Amino acid sequence: MADDQTQVQKVRRRIAEANVGDTDLFMDLTALGGIGSITVEHGVVAVEITLPIPSDHIRSKIEQEIVEATTDIDGVSDVRCRWELNVSGSDERVDLIPEVKNVIAISSGKGGVGKSTISVNLAVALASVGATVGVLDADVYGPNAPAMLGLSNRTPATTLDDAINPREIHGVRVMSMDFLAGEDDPVIWRGPIVDEFIKQLFGDVEWGSLDYLIVDLPPGTGDAQLTLAQHLPVAGAVIVTTPQPVAIDDARRGLEGFARYGVPILGIAENMAGFSCPDCSSIHDIFGSNGATGLAEEFDVPVLGRIPLETSVGTIESNESKEPPGVTVPLVGRIQLPRTREEREQQSALRPIAIRETDTQAGRALRELATRTAARVADSHHSLE
Repeated sequence: MADDQTQVQKVRRRIAEANVGDTDLFMDLTALGGIGSITVEHGVVAVEITLPIPSDHIRSKIEQEIVEATTDIDGVSDVRCRWELNVSGSDERVDLIPEVKNVIAISSGKGGVGKSTISVNLAVALASVGATVGVLDADVYGPNAPAMLGLSNRTPATTLDDAINPREIHGVRVMSMDFLAGEDDPVIWRGPIVDEFIKQLFGDVEWGSLDYLIVDLPPGTGDAQLTLAQHLPVAGAVIVTTPQPVAIDDARRGLEGFARYGVPILGIAENMAGFSCPDCSSIHDIFGSNGATGLAEEFDVPVLGRIPLETSVGTIESNESKEPPGVTVPLVGRIQLPRTREEREQQSALRPIAIRETDTQAGRALRELATRTAARVADSHHSLE
């Protein structure tokens, strides 16, 4: 047993010295508190990893790094990794959302950079590996998260206490202005009304217990961002941009706005980063390249992910092969029946690319972005302990 304990200490030290995770998570897994129990029995090393959200790609690379760091220890014949979900949260809770561990703001300096795409895919990627996740579509002027998830704008149900039950799809609880406004109705509100409404979207919704609440904010640095920073303990903000200089300049203003109110910047997501041509197999930097790198270096934050342009990101899944509703009658054939509301919604429900096409470059990039974002949130909590 004494020999095994000595081996355990050697394994833990080797993992720390190798800075495992630093390349893919932008932080040392040991410093993050991601290395749990380690056992050594008869030369077999078992390492427990408590990374908050392990995307498949990052998970396999971290396992490889651990194996490379420990296999040459005398007496070690095999190394095995066991993954555990461990979502930490802030000790600071507010009455508006008492059971929400982490609020993550998704923001951009300007519109049209794919902020809602990042929000929706980040949420479903986190939910797909076991986290409890909600999405608050707080872009009151242009709410489109429901459409991107395949949800109709039907008004949500309420509880006996008149709280709003969020809609749910792909394991994600969703609330949006789109559920409450009339179809195609423009929202023309002044700042104080926006402030009060956003607080209601938090406090009047029965979010329940959540590991992460993803907040899709309007573009810019206006009332919605100020409301979030002033009234809620935001775990951090992800700034979304595209590579163009103008988009980077606007993203800089958004980043500075959150920093001014003490909101941690988790990192930058660069969307539309190169187009992979299906005909010539070349990468075309339509909007420039690596525009987020300089901004990240300027503020000492990481680029959490670069999402390439792919047609599949905005493509609706075809339902043509699905059997129509109804019953099959012998000698007669299939008699179609009218669709119920639930069937219509399920038929039109989109699966965001993060869970629909996990093997594409964009799908992998979005899942890696989710893991890195979760790790940055955990690191922010860990650094305060």
